[in-house]
Amino acid sequence: MSEVGARDRLVMAGLIILGLLTVVAGIMSGRSTLQYVLESDAGQAVENWTNLIDENLTATGTLPGQVLGENVEIIAPKILAGHTSPGNDTAPFSRNGGLVGEHQRSVNGLENFALQWVSKSRTQGDEGYVSKLGGFAVLAPDHSILATGGSFNGDVLKGALSDETVRDALDTAIATGKTQSSDYFDGNEGKPIAFVPIVSDGKLDRVYAFEVDQKAAAAMTDVALTVVSLATSLLIVMGFSVPAVIASRRIRERWRAEDQIRFLALHDSLTGLPNRLQLRQTLDLAILRCKRNEKPMAVLALDLDRFKDINDTLGHPAGDALLQEVATRLRANVREVDLVGRLGGDEFTIVAEQLDSPEDVLPLARRICTALGETYRIDGHDVISSTSIGIAIAPIDGETGDQLLKNADLALYRAKQDGRNTYRFFEPSMDAALQKRRRLENDLRVAIRKNQLHVEYQPQFDLKTGTLTGYEALARWHHPTDGDIPPSVFLPLAEETGLIGPIGEWVLRTAAAYATTWPKDTKLAVNLSPAQFKVQNVTEMVRRILDETGFEPRRLELEITESLLLQNSETVVGTLEALDRLGVSIAMDDFGTGYSSLSYLTRFPVRKIKIDRSFIETLGEDKQSSAIVNSIVGLGKSLDVTITAEGVETQNQAELLKRWGCNEVQGYFFGGPEDQVEVDRQVHSEQQDRQADDEQQVHANQPVLADRQRQRDRAEEHSLVA
Repeated sequence: MSEVGARDRLVMAGLIILGLLTVVAGIMSGRSTLQYVLESDAGQAVENWTNLIDENLTATGTLPGQVLGENVEIIAPKILAGHTSPGNDTAPFSRNGGLVGEHQRSVNGLENFALQWVSKSRTQGDEGYVSKLGGFAVLAPDHSILATGGSFNGDVLKGALSDETVRDALDTAIATGKTQSSDYFDGNEGKPIAFVPIVSDGKLDRVYAFEVDQKAAAAMTDVALTVVSLATSLLIVMGFSVPAVIASRRIRERWRAEDQIRFLALHDSLTGLPNRLQLRQTLDLAILRCKRNEKPMAVLALDLDRFKDINDTLGHPAGDALLQEVATRLRANVREVDLVGRLGGDEFTIVAEQLDSPEDVLPLARRICTALGETYRIDGHDVISSTSIGIAIAPIDGETGDQLLKNADLALYRAKQDGRNTYRFFEPSMDAALQKRRRLENDLRVAIRKNQLHVEYQPQFDLKTGTLTGYEALARWHHPTDGDIPPSVFLPLAEETGLIGPIGEWVLRTAAAYATTWPKDTKLAVNLSPAQFKVQNVTEMVRRILDETGFEPRRLELEITESLLLQNSETVVGTLEALDRLGVSIAMDDFGTGYSSLSYLTRFPVRKIKIDRSFIETLGEDKQSSAIVNSIVGLGKSLDVTITAEGVETQNQAELLKRWGCNEVQGYFFGGPEDQVEVDRQVHSEQQDRQADDEQQVHANQPVLADRQRQRDRAEEHSLVA
């Protein structure tokens, strides 16, 4: 905006200068015009005076005592009479343009206009001329004075002729036969004098000298010129002002639009920070300065932790407000030489120069982590966020902008893996890990396309009776070259890349189709990732698969984690309630490891709680773990919610859980994940055991049944007798 103001001032100054130049040009033009008009008037007056004097001389051979209202002094009467014989054919020579001339006609229009300003100085006795006769003289061709009149006398005229300029004008008039004019000084006052040569019979006979008095006319014309100049100036200023204001406004609007376009081309529209384009330009220049000065520089890649959760929970306007506040805090905590830019989303980058050593960037990284980790007040909500930072040092970690940005991103990824709200420097091994991760991602896509994944099933048992109650379906991946890939490796990768949707749907469809071959009281448990709720309609997906496979909804348990409940969005709540109405049971997996809240058990339709294996591992050894497990079991009894313990691996753990009243167990003590062949064998064995138990029960109950039959028979006989 300051650039716009400076340019506006330049434009206005230019317009003012142009207006002033126009006014000055107008004044000078007006003055020249009036000057020319006065000279023209003087020329005509001189011509008229010449004719009047010449008439007297040629008629009488001398001059009367008064001519043109001026007293006449005859200095050389005989010589004068000899030069003015009556009846001679005399005429003035042609005159130059100084007084009258060929271009007189071209100025008549201007003359008539200008003379209107000085018409008040004219009188009838002046024959209509504004020029006055101050004095006159008759000179012989040899410069001798023959007669004078008015202000001229012998001394004055001799003094005038002693001036070289005046004498040159007289000589020129005699030599050329043309009227000439000049100025002479009477004291300190300059006065105009005109010389008119007169011919007689083709020969120069005499010269008339006239003092032209234009003081009154000049004063009047000066007043007129001043009035005209002021009026013209006012009109010109007014004429320039309105267009100048309009032009200035339009120019300012255009420049403001251009400045806005240039700003948006190099800045982020939301935060006002430099965008990717400006950041790359600055980074490239910083690398050149780094090489020239032989001093390290750093690129810091920043990413807000859990920003997507905040955006989804509070809405995009709140997310935008958070980004703006983050930008403000970043500006306040970097040095003047540092550049903060926004690449997009919640990604920011800092270019830090003038470092003496790579360790000099540590205070900056710590300040940023501290500043961005403080509570934000967004739309009436207290929002807690933090940032993870990856740091790449030039020229150690790269000598190009692409290398530095890439390596800073790798370090950022490691910072997020190491717990977030921290910073990490780039290490070469990170690049190898990234390449491995990318290769694994590509292989996972191939595995989905070529059906290289398979499902294993881990049994769940009723702890009180020891009977099989169901199986949990678990996705497994056997890589063609790397062997078995742990679920803890490929499932988080699937969540990050969006592949969890097709994988989760495939597991549910495969397991549900297979579970239809199990006994009707054997249930199927399938895990749902929180990411699935964001990328697909879970309710429709479950309903469609149940319809396709014919699996009963009451036999299906969908396991969710507490991180999904943290979202507490209307979509999640609506989905869980719709699944509950469908007849599907909801189980809370890994209970106790996240942000456990008893309100979840009343707000959401949870039918089962699964105690995380981390508490079961130290059961009986760690008092706190034992107390937590005992409390969870008691809570389940109070809320009439089924409690399942995961990761049971010892008999002691099983006995403690049974003593406290835990409903179900799952773990290697009872059986690990199994393929379909082993599951089929186990299900068949379970069915045989149940049949055997049923037969034993029947045999055990036969005497009782016979006794009851005899009692009924006696009762019937008694009724017949009665």
